[in-house]
Amino acid sequence: MRYNALRLELAEFLAGVGGERKPALRRSRRDDRMYATDLAGMAEGPEREALAARLREAGWDAEDQGGWLELRKRAAEPPEGWYGGAFGPEAACCRALLKSHPEYGEEDFSMESRLVKAGEEGQEAYELACREIHGIFAERLRRKEKLPGISLKYFEGQPPADGN
Repeated sequence: MRYNALRLELAEFLAGVGGERKPALRRSRRDDRMYATDLAGMAEGPEREALAARLREAGWDAEDQGGWLELRKRAAEPPEGWYGGAFGPEAACCRALLKSHPEYGEEDFSMESRLVKAGEEGQEAYELACREIHGIFAERLRRKEKLPGISLKYFEGQPPADGN
């Protein structure tokens, strides 16, 4: 698994939280969120709100879901260390559609979240995420809607030669 700059930022934040154990940090299962931590279940009342406020100050949107904080942070550009695999045919299709329809609609945070999380999992997961996004793009175009504003950098570029 890759550790991108956003995950590392959260891990550093969580390392500074006192307690009997270090809070868990996982990829969120929700499309519109990047990560989840059980930090909310480890703190109560004012302490919990103070932790959430510190996360918000750092640019994270935190939503309390049954003792877990579901987190996301704007990633208009891919975070450092986000992906180390090749960009496959589905990424190429997404890139081609974005280039041929350059008048974008609203930004869609769920696509960024999906790609950042898939980048951590590797090439197969990344290509699957691109396939899902390609389908969303195609559906929007069939309905004569604009494509969402998402950076082309999520679908192109050269990964490092060492695969990291």
